[in-house]
Amino acid sequence: MRWMILGLPLTAFLLSACEEPAAPQAPPPEVFVVTASEQPYQPERTFTARIDSRSDVNITAQVSGKLIAVHFREGDNVEAGAPLFDIDPAPYEAALARAQAEHERARATLADAKNNLNRAHKLIDKGYISDSEYDTLKTRKLEAEAAEQSARAALESAKVDLSYTSISAPQAGRVGRSIASVGDVVSPGFGTLTTLVGGNDMQAVFQIPERLLTDAAMSENQPKPSEIEVGLEMPNGSQYPYTGNIVYVSNRVDSHTGTVEVRAAMPNPRDLLRPGMFVQAHVRLKDSLQGLMIPQAALQVDQQGTYVFTVNKENRVLRNNLMTGDRFGENVLVSEGLQPGDRVILRGIQKVRPGSDVQVSEYKPATEPHTGSQTAAENDTAENGEAAATSGSDAQ
Repeated sequence: MRWMILGLPLTAFLLSACEEPAAPQAPPPEVFVVTASEQPYQPERTFTARIDSRSDVNITAQVSGKLIAVHFREGDNVEAGAPLFDIDPAPYEAALARAQAEHERARATLADAKNNLNRAHKLIDKGYISDSEYDTLKTRKLEAEAAEQSARAALESAKVDLSYTSISAPQAGRVGRSIASVGDVVSPGFGTLTTLVGGNDMQAVFQIPERLLTDAAMSENQPKPSEIEVGLEMPNGSQYPYTGNIVYVSNRVDSHTGTVEVRAAMPNPRDLLRPGMFVQAHVRLKDSLQGLMIPQAALQVDQQGTYVFTVNKENRVLRNNLMTGDRFGENVLVSEGLQPGDRVILRGIQKVRPGSDVQVSEYKPATEPHTGSQTAAENDTAENGEAAATSGSDAQ
């Protein structure tokens, strides 16, 4: 019995010695954060545009005749007034000579009618001629005046027709291909002889959705046309070295497409733009704005909407529901839900939940994030922000 009493403490000691020590508590997970900050940005929209020329002239014949000379090489730049075509002037020179003769005869007839009327003034006062004879002389004088005016008009018309036999450039520009050749008989009904395109009157023509125009019109901060610039992306992907400005917005909406035509005047000193060329028009504000931005990859999406995880001063995770705007490079504009200086979790999102404690490290990208103007591809991504955010969270 005594042995049993002494054995109980010994057994308890042995059993306690066999128990495993308690496992140490795991440290909080590590996350990488970025700080929400105000950054400059230029709101921008991209549209497919067509280059048009305000001075795209069709050169046509104003009179009929045989073409006897072509004075230009196709594709050359010509100055205003440079000769382009010559039509055989012989028939029009003869017509001019006839018109001159008719005018001289009409002038002589008018002079004779005036002299007869002047003599009639003296004779009627003395009763040598009757009132009827006087009225006849007066009528002949009026008829002679009308005939002289008609002959003078015919003479001017003949001069104009003769001048039309020499076709010159109405403006400086690049001349196109000659449709007619020497020896062809041309006329006003022949059609275009060639085209002439002025180099400095180019316009980018594009269509904007009526919804976008309505949003801009209803905005309290609607920009003025002078505050907007238009840049172009050329067909080869390069940036056009000059910017233009909007000069025309249509006063009606195309009922078939639901769009409004817009035209932007573009300088063309290097003759890089040609009518009919298709380009990408980047419409943006000239001066940058300031807005709160975070990386697009930090966004998460669920049934409640778009949100991010932030870390407070106690290194505790919080959920922030957001209202976001356009994308600019890797960043997205935040209109509601964050304040400058908030620490947003960018890496390690899958390890945390609201209310959990974390270890915080500053995220340092390998390259500086792009915060420039939106590109055409990013416009499409901005319109599908939820899909982009979801893919960003999957990458975590």
